[in-house]
Amino acid sequence: MMLKKWGSCPSILTIAIFAGLVGAIAPGCTSLATPSIQQVPASKQNSPTAANRFGLQEGMPYQKAREVLIQKGWQPHLMGDAPNLNDTSVRELFELGYQEVKDCSGTGLGPCRFEFTNAAGELLAVSAIAGGASNRERQVWRWFIEKRTDSDATQNLPFVGTRFFNFVGGNGTGQSITIQADGTTIIKSHGTVSSSVEYQGKFSNRIRLQDGFGLILNYDYDKIYSLSPNGQLAKGCKREGTLCESNLYQPSITEGLYIIGGTSQGLEVKGEQYRYYDEGGEKEWKPISELSYVSDGVVFDGKIYWCIPPRREAGVCSANGWTPVR
Repeated sequence: MMLKKWGSCPSILTIAIFAGLVGAIAPGCTSLATPSIQQVPASKQNSPTAANRFGLQEGMPYQKAREVLIQKGWQPHLMGDAPNLNDTSVRELFELGYQEVKDCSGTGLGPCRFEFTNAAGELLAVSAIAGGASNRERQVWRWFIEKRTDSDATQNLPFVGTRFFNFVGGNGTGQSITIQADGTTIIKSHGTVSSSVEYQGKFSNRIRLQDGFGLILNYDYDKIYSLSPNGQLAKGCKREGTLCESNLYQPSITEGLYIIGGTSQGLEVKGEQYRYYDEGGEKEWKPISELSYVSDGVVFDGKIYWCIPPRREAGVCSANGWTPVR
């Protein structure tokens, strides 16, 4: 679920689930929403004024409500929390093109939360329940404005560092996503010979690559999905009809002796530490966390790339790995 903290009333978990999706406050509890969000009181959510402003009515088809909101200047909110694509209902709605869906409750009426934003920076949350037995035919149930004190520009980053993924699973088809502390994000494709940058810019949970395809992370940030140029979840990377998805993983740095090439300088990795060495001898051990994994047998210390070279092969080390010199 989107809200991981259920407040101080664990005995009313079901109420808390609904509260996270419709913005209500469970009776007798403190607010279950995140502290940085202010909500319009539930009594005013469906007032005539609110209805006139948004053009929404309880029970109207969500598809129609979505069209009305977009006509009134609201746009799907694609930042903030990622869609919980581990949930089958969320995934189905996302594949229909409702990329503003965030999460669904599996209890009671099973409401799903959809988010929109406008030019004023307001965040509109719409809760829609299933019409009959169909997840696709959702009907508007509740809606409310959340006034965020924090902006998407300062949202929490999913992680800082580099994670790798591979939608196809073969050699030379891997990719990586690097997120720096200031939010700068770099997407690379790693071939068997060289690597190329596919995206460099600010982090968002919907990244458009140079080839028109895109990327989106799941809610727990442990998986990544490919988006087709039309913005829907791509399929067929491994076999026809299956989603293009991959686990995000952080490979370990291989133990061994690394060199630059053409010098007597070296770098030794052993366990969770490393040290430099040259003609003058060995230096003190340092934590391996100071090194960045680039690829198997290649690390970066912030200034220089170091490689474990093939045996008896002269060459030089770079970001693309070991390059033989003939």
